[in-house]
Amino acid sequence: MKKICACASLILCLTSQHYLANAAAFGLGNLVIVQDGTGSAVLSANATAASLLEYTPGGLFVQSINLPTAASGLNQPFTLSGSATSEGFLTLSADGNYLMMAGYGAIPGTLTPQNSTASAVNRVVARIDMNGNIDTSTSLSDAYNASNIRSATSSDGTSIWTGGNGGSGQGPSAGTRYTTTGSTTSTGLHSTTTNIRVVNIFNGQLYADSGSAGFTGIGTVGTGLSTSSGQTFTLLPGFPTSGTHSPYDFWFRDANTLYVADDGNAAGGGGIQKWSLSGGLWSLQYTLLNNGTTTTAVRGLAGTVDGSGNAVLYGTTGSTLLTVTDTGASALSTTLATAPLNTAFRGVEILAVPEPGVAGLALMGLAMLGIYRRARR
Repeated sequence: MKKICACASLILCLTSQHYLANAAAFGLGNLVIVQDGTGSAVLSANATAASLLEYTPGGLFVQSINLPTAASGLNQPFTLSGSATSEGFLTLSADGNYLMMAGYGAIPGTLTPQNSTASAVNRVVARIDMNGNIDTSTSLSDAYNASNIRSATSSDGTSIWTGGNGGSGQGPSAGTRYTTTGSTTSTGLHSTTTNIRVVNIFNGQLYADSGSAGFTGIGTVGTGLSTSSGQTFTLLPGFPTSGTHSPYDFWFRDANTLYVADDGNAAGGGGIQKWSLSGGLWSLQYTLLNNGTTTTAVRGLAGTVDGSGNAVLYGTTGSTLLTVTDTGASALSTTLATAPLNTAFRGVEILAVPEPGVAGLALMGLAMLGIYRRARR
């Protein structure tokens, strides 16, 4: 579970090569969403400029940061396919210091970059620190040939895991892959479940979700944070191996509670699913924003916990940023922001640090208070 930390001094700026985005520092506790497109033209499958929008949890706009559209030094251009709903997911590194996402090393207007080989159009990872500095020096020539790169996550801003698909006959370049900041090549971790969507880390374990037949859910990739080939993607016990589920982003509230964004229809489980672990098996408790007849299909997802212990969820639908507090299956959502004309909202993340950092800060504060009191005696 992540808890908001009010001390900006915990955020470390470790970049040595970055794009200066002329941005103010992010506010901890705020939301950041990925906007695909600038509004100047209808979204298409071609390479499209992207930006990060910062909002308060109440939906008040704070700032916009443009991702680079041209090469500069070691940094590469970073774009998304404008009409690809499976791209542009956003994660927070496990140490809480960086936002991570994946796209293409192509200038805006490049024809269908997702259909190009990675050697022709590199797959690029963007690392954004809490001061808004952007590093796009990780430019992969061997990943996700002829298909979409969808997401990236990191433990510390240096070790990076990516998720995506591979075009026909290009399966070995797909799935979950490992690389490091500034690298041009990567390591494929497993040979099955090529259709990986979102990768993320919880409690020191790498997770991913898949849309491949037989793997329509969330699973572990190896044990811990694997960096070598030969790993196994293992679906969490209880998740379906068939059916019409269409999972995308996910958030662990704790070790026994998992929320999954699903963009399926009402009958297929579209909305935000709540899963619980009991007796070694995960079971679906209910699906928020789904009354069995209509649903709100969600792809991006982030969460936190309010003072009453309720999960507060933030999701993106493509056209909106919404929030819902999980007080039960019938809880209603509130729209916080609407994507401007000719743009789309993709990933969403909350700027928080992991709970161990909060505990460490509390201990540090108590220690400093003790020193101060002794000095006054």
